[in-house]
Amino acid sequence: MSSTSKNEVLETSDEVTLKYKEIVKANGINDEVSEVIVKSSGLLGEGFASLTQYVTINFQNPDIKPLHLFVKTHTSNSSHSEFLTESKLFEKEARFFMEYVPAAIEFCKSKGCEGLVDMYPKCYYGDDDMIVFENLVVGKGYVMLDKQEMQDLEATKLGINSLAKHHAISYALIQEMGGPEPFFQRFPNLDFEVYNQPSARKMIAPMVDNAIKTNVKILQNDNAASDKDEIINFLNSYDEKSYDDILNVIKDSPKEDKFVCLGHGDYWNNNMMFKKDDNTNEFIGHMLIDLQITRYNSPGLDLGQYLFTSVKPEVRRAHWDEILTHYFDTLKSTAFQLGHPIDLTYQELQETFRRALRPGFFFGMCVATGAGFEAFQNINMNEIGDIENFSVLMDQAVQKWIKANPEKAGECVQAILDLVNEYKAL
Repeated sequence: MSSTSKNEVLETSDEVTLKYKEIVKANGINDEVSEVIVKSSGLLGEGFASLTQYVTINFQNPDIKPLHLFVKTHTSNSSHSEFLTESKLFEKEARFFMEYVPAAIEFCKSKGCEGLVDMYPKCYYGDDDMIVFENLVVGKGYVMLDKQEMQDLEATKLGINSLAKHHAISYALIQEMGGPEPFFQRFPNLDFEVYNQPSARKMIAPMVDNAIKTNVKILQNDNAASDKDEIINFLNSYDEKSYDDILNVIKDSPKEDKFVCLGHGDYWNNNMMFKKDDNTNEFIGHMLIDLQITRYNSPGLDLGQYLFTSVKPEVRRAHWDEILTHYFDTLKSTAFQLGHPIDLTYQELQETFRRALRPGFFFGMCVATGAGFEAFQNINMNEIGDIENFSVLMDQAVQKWIKANPEKAGECVQAILDLVNEYKAL
């Protein structure tokens, strides 16, 4: 939902206009619509699982403020659309926002905790092909933080607080409903594992493998690092094996962990938005977005991905305990408020986190250098053809970045070494 300068106005057909008029009325807004304006968001690789648009709905009454929406639809790429359908990404996100979130709001309200579910955007409509949200940028003032800069301690505490509440509320509601079986009967497929699908493997496995190979190439081109050979051997040991390792962790974690919940599934900087006070520049709001890969599993999966992909390395290393403690305290207090205390010690949380760390580490390898970000944001999912081409285009773009930015690539050497050593130490 970030702003962009590439938001060209698209032609709005009568059919599309009627669709939005129906959505508006279904949400209790009975004022006459005068105009529907649809613009391309200009977000290419930023939203690789969907095509995104900005929609403005103007009303005949000039005193009524326009309604600003953010819309996700399938891309025009048939191969990519098949991936979205097979992975149930739209179905899951629509169900999460249209069914689960209202149920969670009512549940929290019944426990005297009205307003606790405050970290999700309003969803006006959702089905297997289209999801319509409030536009958090226009009128709301939310922004995405710079992915390459990563998050400082203040932002991290806000992100970890929302994640803890997300986990605790889902856990408490599942317990209130009698356990996971009745919960997922009411909310089917929220536990559907996307990574088990062949199309997901075709997209994600090469992306992670390419990241590992890229980092190895950067290390090989450096002559100064004394321990690079050991790190190169370590990374090469995962060559063509990383995706299966990720699947194994996802599969085994629920069996080993004392506490499981409905996780976000893709919790990193690109899937959250922040709001700052205009006067103090302090953070005053945080939203979770892109709930397409929810899974019933270890909270450590979300924690690992978030900390390794989105938090400044120096902040993460200096404040591991503080960040994890903040998560633990919020998790426990939220569940207690909702009448379902979580029987979990801090030591057990640390063990849970360490067991589920590997997927987060692999995704951290994907963003350890600027190459991944530069490559990813310029890939147009409408134009890649078969989704297997995604990894090929990523690799080409990454190699182009390395050649064009030799000094930056050299600066990445220490970041790669530090990341691997940090993971091995944990």
